[in-house]
Amino acid sequence: MRTMRGVVLVTLMIVAAPNVLGAPRTGTAMKQKPSFRRAATILDNDGRMNANNLDMVVTNHGSIAYDNENGIAGLIYPKGSLKAAVYAAGLWVGAKVDGDVRATVGEYSQEFVPGPMLNGTFQPDRASFRNYRIERGNTSSTDYLNWPVDQGAPVDSMGNPALLGDVMIWSVFNDADPTVHTNAAGDSPPLGIEVQQSVFAFRRSGALGDVIFVKWKILNKGSNLLDSTYVSVWADPDLGGFTDDLVGCDTTRSLGYCYNATNSDNQYGTAPPAVGFDFFLGPVIRDSTGAVIDTLGMTSFNKYINGTDPGAAFETYNYMKGLNADSSEIHVCNNPSLPVTKFQVSGLDPGAPSSCPGASGNWLDSSPADRRLFLSSGPFTMAPGDSQEVVTAIIMGQGTDRISSIEDLKSKDDVAQLVFDLNFDIPPPPPSPTVYVQPLDRGVRLVWGSESVGYVATSDTLNQEFHFEGFRVWQMASNDPNAQPTVIATFDEANGVTNIYQDEFNATTGGIERRLKAAGTDHGLDFTLDITQDAIRGGRLINNKDYYFAVTAYAYDVNNVTPYQPGTVELGIVSELLESPREPIRVAPLTSSAVFSTSADAVSAGALNVSGFVDVQQLIQNQITGQTYRITFDDREHWWLVNTATGDTLLADQDNVFGGFDTPVTEGFMVQVHAPRGVAAIGELQADSTLTDLTPQNPDTTGTWYFSNLEDVFDGDFGLDIFPFISPNNHDYEIRILPDTTQYAWTYASGEVSFVHSFKQPFEIYDLGFNSLDDPSDDVKVSAMVRDIDLSGTWSWGDWLYFRDIPYDSVAWDDGSGNPNPVTKSTDYGNESQPFGRFAFTPIDSAYYTATALDSIIPPETTIRVIAQRFTSEDAFEFRTLPVGSAPGTVVQTDFKKMLAVPNPYYAHSQYELTQFNRVIKFTNIPAARKVTLRIFNMGGDLVRTIVREATTADEMAVATMTWDLNTERNLPVASGVYIWRLDVEGVGSKTDRLAVFVEEERLDNF
Repeated sequence: MRTMRGVVLVTLMIVAAPNVLGAPRTGTAMKQKPSFRRAATILDNDGRMNANNLDMVVTNHGSIAYDNENGIAGLIYPKGSLKAAVYAAGLWVGAKVDGDVRATVGEYSQEFVPGPMLNGTFQPDRASFRNYRIERGNTSSTDYLNWPVDQGAPVDSMGNPALLGDVMIWSVFNDADPTVHTNAAGDSPPLGIEVQQSVFAFRRSGALGDVIFVKWKILNKGSNLLDSTYVSVWADPDLGGFTDDLVGCDTTRSLGYCYNATNSDNQYGTAPPAVGFDFFLGPVIRDSTGAVIDTLGMTSFNKYINGTDPGAAFETYNYMKGLNADSSEIHVCNNPSLPVTKFQVSGLDPGAPSSCPGASGNWLDSSPADRRLFLSSGPFTMAPGDSQEVVTAIIMGQGTDRISSIEDLKSKDDVAQLVFDLNFDIPPPPPSPTVYVQPLDRGVRLVWGSESVGYVATSDTLNQEFHFEGFRVWQMASNDPNAQPTVIATFDEANGVTNIYQDEFNATTGGIERRLKAAGTDHGLDFTLDITQDAIRGGRLINNKDYYFAVTAYAYDVNNVTPYQPGTVELGIVSELLESPREPIRVAPLTSSAVFSTSADAVSAGALNVSGFVDVQQLIQNQITGQTYRITFDDREHWWLVNTATGDTLLADQDNVFGGFDTPVTEGFMVQVHAPRGVAAIGELQADSTLTDLTPQNPDTTGTWYFSNLEDVFDGDFGLDIFPFISPNNHDYEIRILPDTTQYAWTYASGEVSFVHSFKQPFEIYDLGFNSLDDPSDDVKVSAMVRDIDLSGTWSWGDWLYFRDIPYDSVAWDDGSGNPNPVTKSTDYGNESQPFGRFAFTPIDSAYYTATALDSIIPPETTIRVIAQRFTSEDAFEFRTLPVGSAPGTVVQTDFKKMLAVPNPYYAHSQYELTQFNRVIKFTNIPAARKVTLRIFNMGGDLVRTIVREATTADEMAVATMTWDLNTERNLPVASGVYIWRLDVEGVGSKTDRLAVFVEEERLDNF
């Protein structure tokens, strides 16, 4: 039962953002709060590394994974959820200067300031000292074009921005401003260091989908010799609930991590993840000549709990060295009788019992609490002018419970290590297709782009070559890409590759298992799908309810393919698969009053265009101009699109004429050209190159025969459209009558193709090519197939003829010995097309059925031409796009009778409510308008609530719903009763109706 709304509000705050209460909570750490001195435009706290399953705040002044602006957790996992894995993290550096300990920290407050150093000190604030974000494939973004090379931003050999991963955020900061060194963990003079920070991630599924890399290039730009220097990755990993965290480290991997103490977390539930931090590259130790002596990894791992934070630079420095804060040594299990160590809680098997306090075999953390951890690397020396690079990563592991999450974390850490070892030079997944959405009545149409088609990525180092294979369409339970992801359709290339398996680590079993990664069907590629069923909850999609879908592209490694045949049946192939990330799109059926499609008018038509037409799909409403466009063709059936208002040619030399959804989107719409297909003309070729008309049942020039088809015989249907003309290349053909029956053909009687050694026909068939009647150079003699109706074994009147696009000379016809050759069926020559067929030469006089040669009624050297339908340069179409509000919408039209309040009556809840704490009534089927006003009145005529929606974009105008949270103007819940609602749609009209509301009684728990 709902309680008083004030109580509910507090509850919501705890549920939605528990880490609001999990930041610096006690102890000396509270000292940092007043330290923000720079303008918000200079302190860039708005960076988000959200390329994959993680969503992490990135700043330009020393902290990561901390939302400085709001004082809440800064690493959300999975992206799109309200679940937080890390509250705050940052770079810490400690060293001795002239024997004195100094430390600079990036924590809840930061002792770094934005920008590079100049002349040994910090520079005045500049707006250009900010985060710069670049992405693979985008070379036109503002940040790419204004890449801050003058600040030290990295470039490639061509001088272009040097991208790591698929998305990278770069910034530079320094610790040279003494006025910001007020954090209790530092609070010492500056070290004089500049840090160039690169935060990057790979946009893909798999292990790298749960990893964010951080590269710090540290430069000593001051005048101090930094002796015995340490660099640390510090973190406050509030993993879901912040009071039940444990930490550990894996010294073999230079990995520190946090995991849940139980399989019950107030955010993550029974399967809490684990979060880790790895030193992939630590500082380099050199001798006096500059030669590398050693590359450090994690040299210590330390932890403390909230309230015991370091209160001075020397305590921080002791932690970095692998000591206690008071400089005493750490013993295994904190037992003075056990060996000294620099690595706290370094047991390698968190799933096994801890060996503490008496032995040193498996030292595990205990007494869960609000943990802090940091990994350190050192000591090393930095003279003025020296630099070091440190590469770390934040990694999420997700298993079926808290322990399997650690195993998954370590498995992903191994993958990330391999990627680092390859200098991040790995094949990327195919680009994510652009997805457009059209909400239908109890359904959703997804349309996606063809950006991924033809994708190839290679790695000579790994001997890998990935080729695009297909698309997968997903449904998720929420905007979390990992919320019950369910594949609802797969569209793969028709190339013989179907199921793709991959051997992967199973965190639950601890072993490698073979998993089906993509279930292809050789269907061929589609670029649209109409969805009517809920694949997660079952049943038909419900209007006005939110659903979440995604479309991914996948590719497989063609260089490393193994057939998967566990028994006698081959199930598919085993190969590594790369897939673009799931990027959830929210859509609700019947929630748009936009026009989705229109058609073009033919303004001129060529003689060969019998049935062609053009459709237009309006996909991006904000870009629809309402202007007029023209489509023209050449004689190759290629087409051009011109905006007649501006004269701009938007598309040129396009060859897609099959009406699919794979043409480019321009000015918000997609043109779908449906070329005419079928027979445009058939007749005898005359000396002047004209044709007689042999449209069934027109007779030939002698008046003795005509063409017939099965439709003639059974349905009495006549005309050119009865011929099954299905050639994808739309070529023209000729039948050339011969004086004798000399040409081989395949034949069949009851559907099965027979041997060819004995069957001959009295004509040749030629493929004349596409629209090239005057060019004999591309004419190809092709094969035929005959249905031997009378089973005579030779051609006779009444047999049915079919063309086969198989070159006649390529077939192993009978050698004259009377024995069939090994290859004797048309199907042995692959999936050749049957461009034309199922017709017969039919005598007008039935007596001719006894004749056995065509020349008995058709003179030899007669040529019959079959001309295909097509677009030519004589064809042109025009259309005008329809902006939102200029015409009734495709799904939601201008019909006030259909405007409804749903549910009505409202019985304590509705299907639109996401939690038990919110209430939702929707007003639906609202026509497009700039301004819509909803007023709610009680039965006494008192105004209870006014909600106004003023649209500034076409997308906003097209939204056909408004929502009422059942609160009054004063944000108080309404009582049960009958209410009057009125919708005023500007420029369209109004509707008034009644609404019944039944809510539970609001009662105070305490007085």
